Amino acid sequence: MVLTDWHRLLTTAVGIQLQAAATEGDLAHYEDLLQASLPLQLRRLYRVSDGVYDERGQWFVIWPLAQLPARNEADWAKDGPRRRELVAFGDDGTGGPFCVPRDGGPGVFLWDALTPAPLWLANDVGDFWTSRTG
Repeated sequence: MVLTDWHRLLTTAVGIQLQAAATEGDLAHYEDLLQASLPLQLRRLYRVSDGVYDERGQWFVIWPLAQLPARNEADWAKDGPRRRELVAFGDDGTGGPFCVPRDGGPGVFLWDALTPAPLWLANDVGDFWTSRTG
């Protein structure tokens, strides 16, 4: 796996507003609350910015860590056991959440409760972000 240079990628993106970086303690706390292991690429992104705000669309493409527990708990309760295998970390601006496997495994997915399986978007968060902004 090639590690993404999140600092360079996020600080050069047009229309992106960064937040204060999350600490390792923040990440550990929210992983504990979620009973999840966030993938390395997503952890590294949060270490640069605790959430990524799209100024043009006026929404958090990547949610701040503090929003993850409540948003995921609501979706897990609403969407059933299949959804519990994933942790949402952002959305497409229309409410479709971007998710990673709860066990820290590979893949980024778009959750759509109306389809039989989540839609695969990328191998990892770095590929996902690059394809989104590329």
